[in-house]
Amino acid sequence: MPISRTIREQVTGQLRDEVVGGQLAPGSVLREAELAARFGVSRGPIRDAFLQLSNEGYLAYQPNRGVTVRHPPDQADREFIAALRRQIEGHVTARGVPSIDDSSLEDIRSLLVDLQIACNRGDTAAVRRCDLAFHEAILTACGGQSLIPAWKQLCSRMAFSYERLSGYKDVYTEHEKIFRDLESRDADALREGLRANII
Repeated sequence: MPISRTIREQVTGQLRDEVVGGQLAPGSVLREAELAARFGVSRGPIRDAFLQLSNEGYLAYQPNRGVTVRHPPDQADREFIAALRRQIEGHVTARGVPSIDDSSLEDIRSLLVDLQIACNRGDTAAVRRCDLAFHEAILTACGGQSLIPAWKQLCSRMAFSYERLSGYKDVYTEHEKIFRDLESRDADALREGLRANII
């Protein structure tokens, strides 16, 4: 049975998807009153969403401008951020892969199916959401919960782009390989798969 989300969670999720999907362009000014009217809610959930998405790194408060959509980092910063993310995922999986259990693998397999569905639909926001859920589940299964908050900050700043790939089929194929390496407990192959995926 699906868990119903609060109004705040629904608003936050929708705004996050719109930032990721490009409907809200970098530098766009977001106004509480306009969004409250659009979503048919009070300003409270909008304010809460602004706070959460600012903490996650998607939005920024600027004096005299209010809340705006953050700009992606420049190429040099993006490469540095990607390197940090690779270090976190490589460190956690190297330590945790040998002890990963079958129940966790099944959960990750289910998220891989979700990613495949999102890729087949060509839904950018859903692909990103499923991509993050897949990687987060691997970190969790490998015992890396304490590093997930820092990891999430890095992910939000990367503003994922799949331009290096020819299409969403390639996105799924990369993640399928990561899963196969995880399933076989091949830590070296998994590290290389993650390194190739996180750029």
